[in-house]
Amino acid sequence: MNENHGMYVRASAPAKLTLFGEHFVVYGSPAILASINKRISVTLKPNRMNTVSIKYGRMRMDVPIINGRVHKMGTSSRSFLHPILSCLFDMQSELGSLSGLDVLIESQVPHGEGLGSSAASCVAAAGAFYSLFFKKDRKKIFEAAAQAERTIHKHSSGADCYASTFGGILHYKPTSGHRRISIKKKILFVICTTGIKHRTQNLVLRVKRMKENNPTEFRGLAKRANNICSDARRALVFGNYEALGTLLTENHELLKKLNVSHPKLEEFIDICTNSGALGCKLTGAGGGGSIIALIPNRDSRNIISDIGKKIPQSMLAELDFDGIQIAQGLNSIKKF
Repeated sequence: MNENHGMYVRASAPAKLTLFGEHFVVYGSPAILASINKRISVTLKPNRMNTVSIKYGRMRMDVPIINGRVHKMGTSSRSFLHPILSCLFDMQSELGSLSGLDVLIESQVPHGEGLGSSAASCVAAAGAFYSLFFKKDRKKIFEAAAQAERTIHKHSSGADCYASTFGGILHYKPTSGHRRISIKKKILFVICTTGIKHRTQNLVLRVKRMKENNPTEFRGLAKRANNICSDARRALVFGNYEALGTLLTENHELLKKLNVSHPKLEEFIDICTNSGALGCKLTGAGGGGSIIALIPNRDSRNIISDIGKKIPQSMLAELDFDGIQIAQGLNSIKKF
């Protein structure tokens, strides 16, 4: 393996937004996810050091290879390197005997802010590993990434990895799987990140306790979440983004009742609403992380500018319909 030391492969995968249904999807309700044009890339290049050297910004980890296998080293599940190592460990038996690899991670999205960075990292890593050693195969890349994501988050549905692998807008239901949603109009979102990290597992447990302590109230919220998701699907198909914005805000009100919002999220939502956003909500597990604001196509420049002045840690995002992208060749264009 890895005899051609001039070969490199780079795979990039989009981050995602959960537009509707987070937390309720754990209990069988549908969710709608959207891939966005903010990406995480993983570049592989064989080395002669008999180690897997992983680098992300100033972070670096050298993992020894012993008898052709990567020596399993512990990493914090909150480390940006964790998905890459998880993916490599899970794929070892399929990849066979390994020799040295340099792994460079680059990201346009913050880690741990509800934007699917873990899933995008797993998809990019699986795509890079597969494409360096085998033929490109999106289905296998998705399956490998979803397995790695389940190693990190035990109850992961795989929907995040699916969205990151195939792109576009995805309607997901645990009982029936994934379905693409086609749209006719451009959609603009502003993402505002709080910088407040969260642990998804703790928030999932919080919702579980609420469900157990208040089963009647939870059933009512879940029923409303189902209806919102159905209405949102129709609004997307027909391009009724005023209605979509209202539904985003309604979905956020349900999440507030689950006690997964945060004062900083509420502050950001007020700012975006007052600036002219059609609707806003938290995205992901909550407890910090990020909010998304749907921006009308009319007067979008002024609205985006006004939000940016008040929330410097905001960024514009459009939908991504490409999913994973892979390039490979000789003489890596990125010096490690």
